[in-house]
Amino acid sequence: MSGALHPALLRAEAQRLWREPRLRWVAILAPQLLLIVFFSSMNGAARLADERTRFAASERARWVAQGQKDPHSAAHFGVWAVKPSSPLLVLAPGIEPFVGLSVWLEAHKRNEMIFRPNQDADPIMRSAASVAQVLEVLGPMFAILLGFAGFAQDRQRGTLRMAFGNGATPGRLLLSRFAVMVGALVCMALAPVVAMGTFALQALPDAGWNGAGRLAIWSLLNFMYLLVFLLIALAVSLKAPSARAALTIMLVLWLVLCVVLPRAAGNAAQVLAPVPSYHEVRSRVENESPAYEGAEKWEARRQALVKANVTNVRAAQLDQSERESHDVFDRVLGRFYDSVEQQDRTFGWLGAITPTVALQASGAAVAGTDFYQHRHFIEAAETYRRAMVNRLNGDLMRHAEHEDASASTGKQFWESVPAFAYRAPPLRGVLANAAAPLLLLSGWCLLAGLAAWRAVKGVQP
Repeated sequence: MSGALHPALLRAEAQRLWREPRLRWVAILAPQLLLIVFFSSMNGAARLADERTRFAASERARWVAQGQKDPHSAAHFGVWAVKPSSPLLVLAPGIEPFVGLSVWLEAHKRNEMIFRPNQDADPIMRSAASVAQVLEVLGPMFAILLGFAGFAQDRQRGTLRMAFGNGATPGRLLLSRFAVMVGALVCMALAPVVAMGTFALQALPDAGWNGAGRLAIWSLLNFMYLLVFLLIALAVSLKAPSARAALTIMLVLWLVLCVVLPRAAGNAAQVLAPVPSYHEVRSRVENESPAYEGAEKWEARRQALVKANVTNVRAAQLDQSERESHDVFDRVLGRFYDSVEQQDRTFGWLGAITPTVALQASGAAVAGTDFYQHRHFIEAAETYRRAMVNRLNGDLMRHAEHEDASASTGKQFWESVPAFAYRAPPLRGVLANAAAPLLLLSGWCLLAGLAAWRAVKGVQP
């Protein structure tokens, strides 16, 4: 594109844009819509964050104050592990409303996470939109309204020929209009999102999520997504015979790319990477590793330990049974979780057919609300459960068979068992796991830019 941007040309383009009534209304209403959706989500997130903090403190106090008891009984007394959510949950909730917030950790069992946020939501909140959904569906409409008439309307009025006659080259005119429209998009969508995300980071606990870095990348992804539709709208406007034709084409593209293809991609991911029934998986876990072994297996294990001259046969039985269940959990549940992640990766690759899918997959990952990071918490809680139970069983094995092990336990001993503390996965690993949709979204932005470049080279006034 020839020549540098001229300030006078930029001012003229900004004035031209502001004179359009539809754009003034969009500039006023878009930030208000985003703010309404944001504060609706923020209210629930703040309440849940406060409940998590208070519950974690009371849970630790309950554990420490349990009194003297057999260490293995304490393993059944158990603890709750509470998941600290990413502060960007208020922007892109991802799967968070549909998965549990905490899990009960006890001996012999690997329990499911419970207390899903949607269970406590009112009917309105269950169907409420998120900031991410507004940007995914309505954001492209904002960009389309900015760009569809950029050149087609001037061609109809004859002002495009006048602009070229006054020395404005097609490349310089496109660059000027694009720059002004980008500024409008920043004011309408990006600036409010950054402000809302910054407010969320200040108001909600971070818990090691690296919220500032995630917010910067998430905002950039959404900005790139809006640029895709703005560039496509400008390319169509450069070629369309009229503004009405350009708007019609862009509305059809919006319907296909933002509504139809994302749904088709979700169905395709289920077919290409099916996930087994969770009920079947849990049934296999119960069959292959029951919480309590049958009498025959328990007696056979006891006889083997007696022959090995183990000091505390019962404690060793419990410890062996616990460790044996780990292999079952890792194999059966591990395969199930792998299949869910594979389906998510397949869905991410389907971002090749629409930028909306690429944004959905990469945006949830960056925000910390995808299954990959949910599984990270599940595995962290399970690691803690095993360490806790193994430690308690180990303390029991230090005592003789008929010795009262509860005599050496008490508040000091329970305090020596560390509280569950969760740290979110490093951002670098998250980005590596979401590399496909990240690259695809970048590719869409590049292709849209090339389309606008090719369109301006052959523009006719």
